[in-house]
Parts: sequence; C-alpha cells; structure tokens
Amino acid sequence: MQRRMQASSLRVLPRLLLAIILLGLGARVLFMVVGVAAYYHSPDLFCLNGDSSSYTQSFENLWRVGRYTFDLQVPEASFGRLPGYPFFYGVHRLVFGAALAPVATAWSQLLLDTAAIWLVFGILSRMAPAVRWAPYLGAFLYATYPFVMVWVPVIGTESLSTDLTLLWFYLLLGWRPTLAYSLGTGVLVAANLFVREYMGSLLPITLLWVVVKAMPQGWPLAWRHAALVAAGFGVLYIGWPVRNYVLAHRLMLLKPQAAGYINQTPDVDEFYKWVHCWDANENPWLDSVLIGQGPVHFPESACSTPAEAAQAQTLVLLARHCGSGFYAVRGSQPADSVYRRYRTDNCNAAISTGFQQLRQQFAAEHPWRYWFDVPVQNLRKAFFKSRLVPPQALYPHAPPRSAGLLGLIFGYRTALLLLGWVGLFASLRRYPALWLVLAVSGFQYVYICFFYRGLEMRYLLQADALLILPAALWLGRGLAQVRNWRPGALASSTAN
Repeated sequence: MQRRMQASSLRVLPRLLLAIILLGLGARVLFMVVGVAAYYHSPDLFCLNGDSSSYTQSFENLWRVGRYTFDLQVPEASFGRLPGYPFFYGVHRLVFGAALAPVATAWSQLLLDTAAIWLVFGILSRMAPAVRWAPYLGAFLYATYPFVMVWVPVIGTESLSTDLTLLWFYLLLGWRPTLAYSLGTGVLVAANLFVREYMGSLLPITLLWVVVKAMPQGWPLAWRHAALVAAGFGVLYIGWPVRNYVLAHRLMLLKPQAAGYINQTPDVDEFYKWVHCWDANENPWLDSVLIGQGPVHFPESACSTPAEAAQAQTLVLLARHCGSGFYAVRGSQPADSVYRRYRTDNCNAAISTGFQQLRQQFAAEHPWRYWFDVPVQNLRKAFFKSRLVPPQALYPHAPPRSAGLLGLIFGYRTALLLLGWVGLFASLRRYPALWLVLAVSGFQYVYICFFYRGLEMRYLLQADALLILPAALWLGRGLAQVRNWRPGALASSTAN
C-alpha cells in the first residue's frame, strides 16, 4: 500500500512541475499582451527603453552599412555595445525582418525565461535532492516573481542575462571532468559577458569551482580543466579585442567609459561620481545644473570649505556653457550642433578634472561618509525600495499607477530577498553549491552599491533570481519539518 502511494506521488509531482511551468508561461503571456501597455505605457507587445536603440542599431548598422556601431557619427560608439545582445536581436532581424524583429525578440525572451523555470527546478533538484518540495517552491517563486517578469518584453539585456546565469549555475552543478563540459562552460561564461559585461565575474568563480570539484582526482586534472574553461572563454571572447585593435588600432578589452554615448562623456561622468560621494540620487542635482540659471544649492556637507563650494559653482557654470555631455543631456539643440561640441568645441577636460578633485578631496576629508553613507543608502534602496518613478515623469498622459498594488509587489520582493539572504547564510555549510549564489550575488551587491553607486534595480536582477534558490531551499526544509511534526515530538526531544 505504501509503495503504491509513493508511486502515485511520483506520477503527480511531474504534473505539478508542468502546472507551474504553464502558470509561468501564462503569466508572462498575460503580461506581454496586457501588462506592457499598463506598466510601460507601450502600444506594442515589447518595450523600448533608453538603451534599446544602442543594441538594435549596432546590428542594423552592421547589416546595412557594414559598420558595427550604434552611432555612425561617434567613433567610440563602435565599441559601446558588446556583441552578445545585438547579435541575439540580429538573428530575429534576419529571420523576421526589421518591422517584426523587436516583437519576435520579446517572444523569444518569453520562451527562454519560461524554460528558466525548469532550470530553477533542476538546480534545486541537483543541489538538495533530499528536500523534496524545494525544487517546486523554487520553480513557483521564479514563475511568479514580478521583477523577473517585467523585464521579459524589454529589448535589453536583463532577461537574457538572467536566463544565461541560471543555465551556468545548472551546468556547474552537473559539471563533469570532460573536454566538452569544460570548454562549453567557458564559452557560456563568455557569452554572458558579451550580453552583460559585469557577468564576466562568473569566470573566476567558475575556475575556482572547477578546481575544487576536480581536486580530489589530483591537481594536474584540476588545473587542466581550469585551463580548458579559460580556453573556452578565450575562444569566444578573443574576437572582440582583436576586432577593436584591427579596426581602430586600440586595445579595447570591453568598452570605453562613455560607451560611445554623447551624454556620458567625462564631464557628466565625473559630476555623477562627485554627487555619489554624498547622495545616492544624482538626478535632482543634474536637473539643477541643466535647468537652473543661478548657483546650485548643493548641501553644506558636500563641500568642506568655501573654496570647494566656489569651485563647485565655477564648474556648474562651465558645464552649462561648454560641457558637451551636459549639452547632449539637455537635448534642446539640433543634433549636428551636439556632435560639433562632442568632437571639438568643449571644455570637458576642465570640468571632469575639477569634479574629480572635489571627489578626491571629499574622500580624503570624510572617509567614513565616503565609504558607508551612500553605499548604505543604496543597500537600503536595494532591499526596501517601495515605489517607482511616477509614470507621468516619462509619459505625461499616462494614468497613475496604483500605489497600494506597487507597495504590495515591492513588499513581496523585500520579503523574498530577506528570506533568500537568511536562507543563504543558514544553509551554506549544508549545501556547498550555495557558495556560488553568495559569490555572484555578493559581488553584484557590493560592486554596484559600494563602487559603481549609480544603482538601478535592474542591475541586481541576476543576483535576485539566484537568491530565490536559498529562499526556496529554506522554505522547503521548513515545510518538511512541519509535515514531519507529531504532537509528542517536542516533549520527546525535550526529555531526551
């Protein structure tokens, strides 16, 4: 009788996984068909944001005029976008044509992200086969996680990079010391780097994991397979710096700091870095420089001396007068004039040097505030963000979003993240594979919050998706304990 019940359970559980996958597919299709218009106020079944054109135009220009660049008038734009996502879009462009390529790309992302639900299930099945319900909980949490879902229709790297990261995790858990496995893992890491450059952090994590897994069979085998992973990575990656050097005679390993954007030149970049010394949100201060006419009233804590305050106001005047990046951000002049200033007629060097001096002085005079004030603001935002920019700020005729609904959604995200981090540290010793989650998520949170500082929630998407794994694992173990609990168990354990 007991065996028949177990066999029946085994037949039911795959159906449960299928139901979860279909739930995730249905939720994504529903969001694509209805949610894109409501959430992004887009008339199409996909969403174009400020970065989308740089990906699509990189391939369009390569296809039409033979130059891989998103702006034919800016030389550095040929290095501005790594080729992963532009070529992913390009496949759809070649198959479906220019008119249908964006929507076809969005539907492909939908199918890939639906497949990622199965990857989450597979990861937890490999990681903790004894925790029966953890894979199903993980699959359900990923299938219904709104902050993964909303990026599926966006023409950008977020969704594809998340799916590649989950595939990387799944392959590492099943890693075997074979030539194909090691080379293929390296190629996959390079592909993820080409989609989203900071995912290059997966390379050292992968090398360390391979060495640790192969070490019981001897150091020579461990180092051999680490070298194979590096070789697989190099086979795909090396074409990018070689192309850059051959065509432009520049050793460009990834991309330039401004990424080829005329509004991200050193004048604006150093201004952002200075503001991020004392405020996590640079936008109000940028608006004050762009829109205002008189002095900008920076907070007193931003400048330690009257000389620094005077230097800041002088730099504001220069930014308004001859900063090409500020000029381009303002966007009120004809394009030809912007390009003319971008190339020759600017004082970017003086502005960037001045804000760099202010930043260095602030870090030297207030090291504690520099290293902890804004990073802690970013961490608070990363965990407890409770609202979005009002849609009217981007779409003047958009209806207001429901604050209550958004509060519930963000509250759910906060609860899931906290559960993920708690579950991660509580389970590290029991499940060594969770060190991969800690390495990837820890790097992204520390790098973006403490060093990059210009936090946007989408930058943490891959880390947040991985944190679903320890959250599901902890919930699964808790559920097993509840199911195994008996009325006399507590008294019995106390007596013993």
